[in-house]
Amino acid sequence: MARETPDSSGSTRTKNMARRRDTILREARTMIAESGFDALTIRNLAKRAGLTAPTIYNLIGGKSDILAAIIRDIVEQLQIIQSRADGKTVEETFAKQINDLADHFATDEAFYKAAFIAGDRSGLFEQSSQEGIFAHFLKQPIEACAAAEKQKLLRGNIPPEVLGLQIYGCYRLARQDWANGYFDLNGFRKQALTGIFLCLAADAEPLFREHMMDQLSALERV
Repeated sequence: MARETPDSSGSTRTKNMARRRDTILREARTMIAESGFDALTIRNLAKRAGLTAPTIYNLIGGKSDILAAIIRDIVEQLQIIQSRADGKTVEETFAKQINDLADHFATDEAFYKAAFIAGDRSGLFEQSSQEGIFAHFLKQPIEACAAAEKQKLLRGNIPPEVLGLQIYGCYRLARQDWANGYFDLNGFRKQALTGIFLCLAADAEPLFREHMMDQLSALERV
């Protein structure tokens, strides 16, 4: 009979810990989707996960730590979507990103709504840090606006840092309104893109501005 070596024993423990952690987060996501973050308790989570409360504290931590872990997973997903948004022009890039985000949120609307609301309330999306989630996601629209200026689509009268901040704000506001139930995902797409296209039109060269106005008219007909 094969004997368990110290290395294999350690590897087994690591795999078991990872599996338990995945179970905890999976059940936590389900509870958040079903009843919201406020309804999540360590005691009930332990029952659903088939573990003890001390095990959850040892592997992840308390309720705020569980939310932080869930938000980190969401952020990783959103980063992938953001990195894949690459259109021929700046508005195509933003349109692809918003449409891809809407499609992603549609895979589990109840969970994403509850998670975003909890994340906003907990301060995990704070805007003051230069290294936080907000700062990371702001970088892409700023770079996209700078590239559009070099392509002679934007005049450059509005600095990319200012325009990019406003464009990201359009997405955040639309996402927050969707998460709070003010409109559905189609409303999210329309609201976000309307704001983004208006921002681009404000600094657009004449031909590109005309194109942006056509895009805005098309959104109104959706």
